[in-house]
Order: sequence, then structure tokens, then C-alpha cells
Amino acid sequence: MSPDSDWPIRVAAINALRERVRRHGDVLPWEVIDAGFIYRGETLHFANRARGIFWPRQMRETALSIKTTVPRQGREARYDDLPSDEGFDYRFQGEDVDGRDNRRLVRAMEVDAPLIYFYGIEPGRYAPIWPVYISGVDLATKSFTVASGLPEAQVLAPGSYAADAKLLGLERRYTTVQVKKRLHQVAFRQHVLRAYEQRCAICRFPRRELLDAAHILPDRDVRGRPEVPNGLSLCKLHHGAFDTDLLGIRPDGVIEIARRLMAEQDGPTLEHGLKGFAGKPLGILPLLPAQRPRPEYLEERYERFRLTRDA
Repeated sequence: MSPDSDWPIRVAAINALRERVRRHGDVLPWEVIDAGFIYRGETLHFANRARGIFWPRQMRETALSIKTTVPRQGREARYDDLPSDEGFDYRFQGEDVDGRDNRRLVRAMEVDAPLIYFYGIEPGRYAPIWPVYISGVDLATKSFTVASGLPEAQVLAPGSYAADAKLLGLERRYTTVQVKKRLHQVAFRQHVLRAYEQRCAICRFPRRELLDAAHILPDRDVRGRPEVPNGLSLCKLHHGAFDTDLLGIRPDGVIEIARRLMAEQDGPTLEHGLKGFAGKPLGILPLLPAQRPRPEYLEERYERFRLTRDA
């Protein structure tokens, strides 16, 4: 395998991106991505708003990143990841695999170069995935197969991986499945918190860092899809109480607290943070009726709470 001549830029970009995620979270606004990173005293970009396949001019052979977008209403996406058991399917730019942009991904596949994938969650907001690798080209569907590698603390250089290509392929397929599951949850949290105006549905607590998207029906349930009507924006305290059936929500949106908890006497967190909400309606609901909790989901979840509330 020939060396990846663009390796130093790739390492600088991935290290800088890791720091952006540490500071800003798993979903980055375009403004943070567009600020770029420093390489040898010069600012380079991670990606380009208009193009899905990107490399800074200093890169000789391969691409640095790929991007899929969630288009604003009334527009179509130029790029689209299609369902695949092997990985993400990433469409060619244009029709010809020998086109300038596509050639860069073909070369990345040849040298097994790690890329960054900016996966669109909402218009202008992306979940970055790294490292990803181009593992195949399908001329019939005009798409590349993109597999995710293990998120090592330091991405290994080409040629440093296990010599067993089959084992490496299995590892990447497994990792890709896990990454897809995580992306579903990242998107679920993003959409649920936005629907609830970045507040806890019970206490209206407004700090995004301390909010979760709680499933009404668990994701292991065939109906428990990561969709806003199956979610509630809850702060850490109320999410924990909801998941352990110390707090229940009736189908009409009224909050109940387990009787064993109501009988306890403790400090202000218990008295005001939990017991104080007994018998009160949810503090906030999505403005759009289609995004509000489905009553049949609440009813089924409440039945589970009801069976344990008196225990």
C-alpha cells in the first residue's frame, strides 16, 4: 500500500476536531466547523458549505472530509447516505467515478486514509464522525461505501493496522453499526430538545448540557423509534426518576410520584425537585401537535409505572 502523503494535515485536522467536540458537544454548528484549524501557522478548513467532498489546497491526493446535509425546507440534498448493511453509502458527486472529487475518494480508499464525516443532523448542524474509511465503490448505484473505524485516541497511520484484512473489515462493520445507532440517538436528542425549546418538560430547566431526550417506549421496543413523539426532554434528575418509575406521566400529561417516594422525608431536592410536581401537568410541550407525546405511548408507559408505584 502506498503512503498517504496527506497524513500530517489529516492528523492536525482530527486532533483539532476532537477538541471542538470536547468543547461544543457531539453536534457542531456550521460556524464552529467553518472556523477551521491551524496547520503550520495557516488556517485550513475542515469542510466546504457547498461541496460534499472536500480537501484544502495543501492536500495532494486525497480528501479530508465528506459531508451530508439536511436541506432546509423546499430544497433537495446533493448528497445522501443510503441504507446499507456494510456501511454508509455516499453518492458520487456527478455521474463519473473519475470526476475530480470522486477520484479523491478512490485514492483515499487505495491508501486506507482516515476521513472525517460531517453527518447532517439538522440544517446547519452536523455530528462529526472520525475516522471513516472508503471501503468500496459501486458503479451501479454511483456510490461509495463508508465504514467507521474505532475512535482511537490517536488515529493509526496506514500500515499500522492488523495485517488480517478480513478481521479489520469485520471490526469496521461492527463499529459502523454502533456509530449508526449513536447517530440515531444524537439526532433524537437534537430534535426532542429543540421541540421542547431546550427545556425540561417537567421543571422547565433550561441548561442544554443537563438535558436528555428520554424515550417513552424504550428503544428495544419495535415501536420505540427515535422520533420526537416518542420522546420527552427531561433534566438529569427527572430522567432518572422517569426511567426508574419513581415518576410517572399519565396519558393526560399529569405527573405522578411513586408513593414510596412521597412517604420519604428529606431535603429540598426531594421536596421541591420531585414531590413538588405531583399532580401537576407537564411544564412545557412542543408547539407542533405532531411532535407532542403520543397518548397511547404515554398510556402504555404509565401502566408500567402504575404497577410499581405502590411498591
